Amino acid sequence: MVEEVREVKEARAPVWEAETPWVVAYLREDIQDLRNEVREVRRNVQLLNEKIDGGLARLDEKIDGGLARLDAKMDARTDGLDAKIEGLRHDMGVQFRWTLTTMVAVGALIVAVLKLLP
Repeated sequence: MVEEVREVKEARAPVWEAETPWVVAYLREDIQDLRNEVREVRRNVQLLNEKIDGGLARLDEKIDGGLARLDAKMDARTDGLDAKIEGLRHDMGVQFRWTLTTMVAVGALIVAVLKLLP
């Protein structure tokens, strides 16, 4: 029985050695396939990153352009409001002077009437 086991082991050894190159070749193919897939995934990720970077750059340009237009509009409106405020200040100054002049004239009339009354 021991001899039969040895014969079985000896018979199996050459089969294992004969199968080893096939197994290694099969594993090498699998590893090569995995490497190719990893390279493809990396390329796809790189392309996606480039697309995202390009999209972000375009978005930044749009935002910057929009902000520049908004700044221009705000400056124009601010200048318009400043002009209106100055106009109102001038009008208020004129009205205040007329009101003060009228009050002084009415006061003078009252004093004159009081002096003229017996």
